Amino acid sequence: MSDTENKIKDSTVTILLKDGNFGFTLSDVAEKSKVSRTVIHYYFRSRENLLSVVTKEILSELVKPRYDTLINEDHLTNKILKFLEKSDKICELYPYIDVFLMVRHTTSKDLQNFFDDILLSFKGLMSEVQDAIDRKELEYPNAQYFLSDLFALSSFSYVFSNFFCTLDIPSHHKSSSRDCKNKNGRILDILF
Repeated sequence: MSDTENKIKDSTVTILLKDGNFGFTLSDVAEKSKVSRTVIHYYFRSRENLLSVVTKEILSELVKPRYDTLINEDHLTNKILKFLEKSDKICELYPYIDVFLMVRHTTSKDLQNFFDDILLSFKGLMSEVQDAIDRKELEYPNAQYFLSDLFALSSFSYVFSNFFCTLDIPSHHKSSSRDCKNKNGRILDILF
């Protein structure tokens, strides 16, 4: 893979996952990567092909390792904490990653197939969470609600943090998105 091709892909990832521009154009990518649209067409042929290539890399390099923390052999609380720590690292760099996944899910076969596979691998996790609910260790009606809260709490704080940073809000205490330990402790308290 050439340096130019990597620069184009990296710029596209930045546009999508850091800037949250899901309606990007090849002109946006050309400007960000400092290459011409002709060069982008040479390597990727179309916006759709570029988006497909980048989506596959996002899944394999960023999304799968994050979700893999939830399906290993460990105590449930430890798995959740490892997931939160991995999420912090990824979401701090790419705050719009989960929004991208949700927006693209209905139109991307790659995303649909990925999440079909993830759901199969989550059967053990779902059973483990449901067992904890049945033992009254978790106060949730079912495992799906628990996982929904876990995913929302682990990632969307970065989207909102970026949003609020764009507003001119006077504050006596500057909070940092890097304050992960405190945030993860609050999330664990909410979930457990």
